[in-house]
Amino acid sequence: MTKVYLNADGSCANIGEWDLRPMLNEAGDVVITNPIPEGVTEAEADIVTGWDDGVYVATDPRRNKT
Repeated sequence: MTKVYLNADGSCANIGEWDLRPMLNEAGDVVITNPIPEGVTEAEADIVTGWDDGVYVATDPRRNKT
């Protein structure tokens, strides 16, 4: 099982840790430049290699070119 982030419709937004891209602003404060979008949830899922050698959540029908 791998950490994934799913959109509200169940499609995969990200596989693995989300890169929040923290940076320091001019005042020296940490600012998140790539926040997790609203409606995206964290889950655990099996990951498989698809027909195109891409990685997919195992339940994604696109893994078989459908």
